[in-house]
Amino acid sequence: MNTASLTAFERTIAKRLLTDGNAYQDVQQLVNTGRSPTINPGRFAGWRNWEIQAASDDEVARYRYEKSLVDLRSGLSPINDERLYRSREAMMSAVQIFNTPTTLFKIEVFPVISQIAWTYLLHEYYDRKGIEITNEDGNSLLLSQMLTREDCPLVEDVKKNLIAVKTLRDNVEHKILSSVGRSYWPLFQANCLNFDQTIRKLFGEELGLEQLLALSLQFGKMQIDQLSELQKYDISPAIEAIDAQISEAVGENGKEGTSYKFKVNFTFEKAVKGDSHIVFTDNNKDTGKVATILTKSVVGDDLWPHKPATVVTLVRQMTQLDFTSHHHQLAWKKFGARPRNKAKDPGDCKKDYCHYHKAHKDYTYSDKWIDFLVSTIQNEDEFAALKAFKPKA
Repeated sequence: MNTASLTAFERTIAKRLLTDGNAYQDVQQLVNTGRSPTINPGRFAGWRNWEIQAASDDEVARYRYEKSLVDLRSGLSPINDERLYRSREAMMSAVQIFNTPTTLFKIEVFPVISQIAWTYLLHEYYDRKGIEITNEDGNSLLLSQMLTREDCPLVEDVKKNLIAVKTLRDNVEHKILSSVGRSYWPLFQANCLNFDQTIRKLFGEELGLEQLLALSLQFGKMQIDQLSELQKYDISPAIEAIDAQISEAVGENGKEGTSYKFKVNFTFEKAVKGDSHIVFTDNNKDTGKVATILTKSVVGDDLWPHKPATVVTLVRQMTQLDFTSHHHQLAWKKFGARPRNKAKDPGDCKKDYCHYHKAHKDYTYSDKWIDFLVSTIQNEDEFAALKAFKPKA
């Protein structure tokens, strides 16, 4: 079809609607719903002279109904974009069922429905490439067959994830696992992220699902020790056997990334309070409740390791500019990194940049301070302003 023009069928619909007295803009809006590219009003010019038969009442009613089914966010029609529409619906269904808090049938549902979603997705990809997706026996290509093709658009870790989920699906269809399958949830999370990234990459950003699925809420919170205990009790012999099958099926080598199995590693990172993503507050003294927190003692030398002379040397090396000790003094005064000499509170520093050591009564500086200085003096105007700065007495 000539996508810049009305199709023959659209012309019959337009002629009937315009004959019935519908406004041009209303007919244009209806036709353009879910249509890419859209048509302009000029396509209706001379409609009275079109030598075609106008659509019937039934045809107009069906046309309006099909247009009403178009997903306005994605622009997909369940009639004209059936595979992609069903693919997204299947993945959303898999996630919604999985996220239902009272449902324990998660390990069985997600692998089955998500594999359907991926199958539709790759079928559409190959169909648009003009590649036959139907075998000689009349059946469509299996997901496992598409994953082994040399022209498969998926990266290796995404393929491994799909093979792992398929192995799990094959087992849950025929076996009782005596487990809610919590150990496989990282595979499912990676599968969701991979699907969203793939459909956006292959078919357009507007088809992503990220904004459609809200976060799951719950009435209780898990303690770290509870989570570790759940992991222990969730590994049944059946699960262990499937684990071995998955490992063999995907050829696990320990180098797989988060596209294969989603991982979140909690680590201790040296940071001052202002940079912390988790803020620790005093425990509630009134109720007596005490929160469980993770802490790690960090000495000042780790956060602010650089003496003034070292700061000057490093900044000179990193910028290849004539940055001197005098410039450094101007800088900490101009930007308030530390208090002046003989200040009432010598420890009143900007903690991102500087720290006062009571034991030996001197100051050391952070990597962040060095980065700030490098960024500042690499700007000619800012370096000139620093040199011209006149500290108050």
